[in-house]
Amino acid sequence: MTDLSFPGKPLRIRLVASLILLLPCLPSNFGQAQTAPPTITSQPRSQSVSLGANVTFRVTATGTPPLTFQWLWNNTPTEATTSNTLSLTNVTLTQAGGYFAVVSNDGGAATSAVAVLTVDPTFTKITTGLIATDGGDSSGCAWGDFDNDGFPDLFVGNGGTKNFLYRNNGDGTFTKRTNAAPALDSGFGGSWGDFNNDGWLDLFVANRAVNYLYQNNGDGTFTRVTPFAGAAGATSWSGSWGDYDRDGWLDLFISNGGGNNNALFHNSGDGTFTKITAARIVGDGGVSIGAAWQDYDGDGWPDLFVANNGGNNFLYRNLRNGTFARVTAGRIATDSQSAIVPDWGDYDNDGWPDLAVGCFGRNLLYRNLGDGAFARQTNGPVVLDPQNSEIVQWIDYDNDGFLDLYSANDGGQNNTLYHNNGDGTFTKITAGSLVNDGGKSAGCAWADYDNDGFLDLFVANWQGSRPNFLYRNNGNTNHWLKVKCVGSASNRAGIGAKVRVRATIRRTDMWQLREISGGTGFGQTSLLAHFGLGDAEIADIVKIEWPSGAIQELRNVSVNRTLTVVEPPKLAGVRYNALAFQSDVVGLPGSNYVIETSLNLTDWAWLTTVTNAGRSTAFSDPAPPDAPRRFYRARSP
Repeated sequence: MTDLSFPGKPLRIRLVASLILLLPCLPSNFGQAQTAPPTITSQPRSQSVSLGANVTFRVTATGTPPLTFQWLWNNTPTEATTSNTLSLTNVTLTQAGGYFAVVSNDGGAATSAVAVLTVDPTFTKITTGLIATDGGDSSGCAWGDFDNDGFPDLFVGNGGTKNFLYRNNGDGTFTKRTNAAPALDSGFGGSWGDFNNDGWLDLFVANRAVNYLYQNNGDGTFTRVTPFAGAAGATSWSGSWGDYDRDGWLDLFISNGGGNNNALFHNSGDGTFTKITAARIVGDGGVSIGAAWQDYDGDGWPDLFVANNGGNNFLYRNLRNGTFARVTAGRIATDSQSAIVPDWGDYDNDGWPDLAVGCFGRNLLYRNLGDGAFARQTNGPVVLDPQNSEIVQWIDYDNDGFLDLYSANDGGQNNTLYHNNGDGTFTKITAGSLVNDGGKSAGCAWADYDNDGFLDLFVANWQGSRPNFLYRNNGNTNHWLKVKCVGSASNRAGIGAKVRVRATIRRTDMWQLREISGGTGFGQTSLLAHFGLGDAEIADIVKIEWPSGAIQELRNVSVNRTLTVVEPPKLAGVRYNALAFQSDVVGLPGSNYVIETSLNLTDWAWLTTVTNAGRSTAFSDPAPPDAPRRFYRARSP
């Protein structure tokens, strides 16, 4: 403040000094928060799926909300959305390509990386129907035509929850059976086999503490068999059917864990089983999961391989007298690994069954040398890929004449498929849902459920991971042949029958071998021998070696068909004295058989005609001629 004086009139004036501060012009929203432009923190992932699959792309981003997501396919905008995901259902080949998202707000925009969608046409992933949407705790699965309508049906074992049974409607769809056996119980591994030889497939289900045997009533229903000698489980995981003594009745091997020995039950032929208690084959066990019967040495008698989840695996050679010797030499007997489920298959088409074993770690592959020994394979993706395999299965999915290998994997790993190159090597398939789904798969089983000649796949998923998987094979131009074996002297389901097919494929004369399997643990393929024939327009020879010892041979068989072969009758129980020759005709119940005689195996004369009331009927020749030799045979009229 300052005082000023003027002449003649005093005056006091107060001056105030002010500081004028000049500020720049500010925007109208000064004082509000700044808008942060989008920043992408997680990119969409490229995917390879099969036809029919559902696909979801996902991008995550930060930035001031609201964020807008514009998805583009091959640079063409799709519908704008505020969602960070883009879902495609029932994808087709036309939807393959590059997908990316533009994320924007008032502060700017950010563009994601391009995710490539590959759509493989080999299989179609089925995503509708209960068979493809059920799940939760599925483990074992088994295909079997329980109603004899020509279409394979499916059993799925669920540990801790009720099992699934799906009837094939014959039109590509399935009807789920509920409120009836075997869907009233729970279980793990299941295997189909006709234990009473009545022509209807029965079912065994292992359920750890309590096992179940279900008899097929022939009207689409089942009755739980009680009493059943194998009902008391001992941490039982699975069962495998096989006629180890070749008496025409299916016996049952049960793989046990939890420190318990494995079990073998002999079929008494009257609907009951006897537990074998004194044999090496039932003195081993402890950590067994799955087993597979196969005549690996070609002597006509089924041998057995047992996979153990820790410790050495077991290989038992059939001694042809109702007993077995455990093989102790060679890598196949001394390898120690976390083995789960084995499967036999002649992958090199040399006429000898080879062995693959699904393991946690790396799978095992043994090539049969044809002299009772095996060579462990150490090269190639089948044995070098680290994976947690619950089961492996041999199949010819592309019908080129060579067996391929599929592995269902646990432990967060995708399932795997190895294509046989036809030269003893394999190529890992990387395209399609079959090899990009998985994570918690526990079982798998192949069958041609739509009867188009190409094998389809079901995969069981467990531990609440996701629904089960069903894949339909879309096929190609390769030819095929399916052989259904109906036993008469052998077990009715033909389990253990060896089917060999000779055909000229790609100008090469090839033999192929299939043996009808009674289940391997957590997956059973259809009880039909399936052959891929490539460009062959005819099967030169179809040869069936029956468990009974009978051999049938058919020539010039047309392809792209299901061939049903009924085993010829067998003469057994020969009795002879001075008054008469007597024998039994073993064959199908209700069938008529002509009995003929010959002195030279060239000229045959009618003796009598018999009708089998059961599996066998006696006949006699009351006045055989006085000849040094006389031959008898039975045939269908």
